Amino acid sequence: MVAAIALLVAAWPAPAAVVEEIVAKVNNRIISKTEFEERSTYVLGQIYQEFSGAELDARLKEAQDTMLANMITELLLLERAEVLLDLEKVRKNLIDDFRKQEGIASEEDLDRLLREQNMTRADLEEQLLRLSVPQEIVNYEVRRRISVSDEEIKKYYETHPKDWEVAPTATFREIVLIYDPETAGAAHDRAAAIRAEIKDGADFLELVQRHSESGSRDSGGLLGPLTPADLNPAIAEQAFRHEPGEVTDAIDTGRSIHILKIEAKTPKIVKTLDETRDQVANRIRQEKFQPRYLKYLRRLWRESQIEIRPNYEQYLIVSPLKTAS
Repeated sequence: MVAAIALLVAAWPAPAAVVEEIVAKVNNRIISKTEFEERSTYVLGQIYQEFSGAELDARLKEAQDTMLANMITELLLLERAEVLLDLEKVRKNLIDDFRKQEGIASEEDLDRLLREQNMTRADLEEQLLRLSVPQEIVNYEVRRRISVSDEEIKKYYETHPKDWEVAPTATFREIVLIYDPETAGAAHDRAAAIRAEIKDGADFLELVQRHSESGSRDSGGLLGPLTPADLNPAIAEQAFRHEPGEVTDAIDTGRSIHILKIEAKTPKIVKTLDETRDQVANRIRQEKFQPRYLKYLRRLWRESQIEIRPNYEQYLIVSPLKTAS
């Protein structure tokens, strides 16, 4: 419980109680330097925890380029909420939902937790509003107005045939012999000897335990179900050529030799239009949503009084009215 409230404090700082430097004015609201810095610290911190390498660099740049614009958009959507929604009712519902989700038994318990975090109920309500209401406004003003016809669904289904395929799978047991260039000949000789034992009726599982050098030996060599894309091409070719109960020839991948016993297979399936109708409709809606959402945001921005203080204009890299150069 305390952790959830503390997270809200970190992610969505309450408006500053003292007069301080202003980053931007958005109609009748402001973004303070403290709010901007705390939001940046929180968002960038989350990215550092979740990503690494080149993806980390890309995510950091995207967040930094859009941080101020996202905060401005958030305030504009909150203003729309004041026009469209009964915010007193919304606040009450958000508090009730928050209590249920966090298992807070009573209003008194909530007030006690808030005091421990140096937070007022008004602060919590504001922050819950910022978390949920902007998306609700987007859903109300953009997403719910998107319609998809049966003709569009049929056309999309027919023009994306690969998307409805369910790949075939194979489940098998394997004996794996690992080699390097110096031991390749010996590995092939061992594989031939194992194949001979199999032809003479030796138990495949017992051979796995005696000969396999792969980690799969601990599970009796069992792998799957796997699709062709999951496997080395040479292994996939043999696995899907044979039927359950059959044993493949020795398969050389260039680093190891594999002998497989097929346990089970499933065929490729192509889902019907009826089976995929909801999925197709959702894809079409999402494709329609992005340009309509951007058009909606552009209108919101153009119809609003947005003033960025000169020393913070450098942070408005990307916005609904501005793309990165």
